[in-house]
Amino acid sequence: MYERFIEDILFESLAFMPVTLLRGSRQTGKTTLVKSIVRRLKDYNYISFDDITVLAAAQADPMGFHASIG
Repeated sequence: MYERFIEDILFESLAFMPVTLLRGSRQTGKTTLVKSIVRRLKDYNYISFDDITVLAAAQADPMGFHASIG
């Protein structure tokens, strides 16, 4: 994996905000970077709403969904 200069900024952001948006062009390594960071953080999960089952569960019962991932 290429070194990402934004990695330190993401760690700093996550120290203050439990949810951080990483946005950018397609196929630039955003998912790979986030998964790499989440593996090093004990209290974080990676969730993708690209999976329609996950998205449907979150839409149907947001509070229940949140409780199930925590």
